[in-house]
Amino acid sequence: MDLFWSKVMPACVASYSWGGEFAAEMSEEKWQKGLKSKVQAMDDGEFDLFLASVVMISAKEQMMGVGLTEKITFFRSLRK
Repeated sequence: MDLFWSKVMPACVASYSWGGEFAAEMSEEKWQKGLKSKVQAMDDGEFDLFLASVVMISAKEQMMGVGLTEKITFFRSLRK
């Protein structure tokens, strides 16, 4: 399992009311499919805070660089 989907994302969504819908054991595909509607429903401010959380928790888990950039790009693509 990818570190991002098994550790970073569970920590990122834990504070949201809908965070209980997601589990560390879920496949990457299920994470992406489930997060699509959540991210699209966020206003710009909430989305910015969500991305900031992703970046901070990723840094804590020592995930940076291209891997993190790809994830941020993915989340931004969901907003289009």
